Amino acid sequence: MIRDAATCDRPNCLAVYLEPDDRPEGQPFETALAAAGWRLGADGHACPACATGTGPVLERGECPRCCGSTVDRPAGATCHYCRHVQPFCGGDFLI
Repeated sequence: MIRDAATCDRPNCLAVYLEPDDRPEGQPFETALAAAGWRLGADGHACPACATGTGPVLERGECPRCCGSTVDRPAGATCHYCRHVQPFCGGDFLI
């Protein structure tokens, strides 16, 4: 499957946004990008971290919004850069 992607155009930022597998049919990629906190300005794309002043993303990881590295906290996997929290799976997936 070929998916759309966006990269942050700010200096030294490694952020990447990959089109989600579950994007509704017919929804523009730009809508999903904006919903994830990305901004498009005259100087290109800005990831959520750079847009809020907590970037640039310096290390890639598992964050679904910027592909930044995450740390496990009680609420879920928290991105070091954009601060997005991905809740842990429940039920049978707990160790």
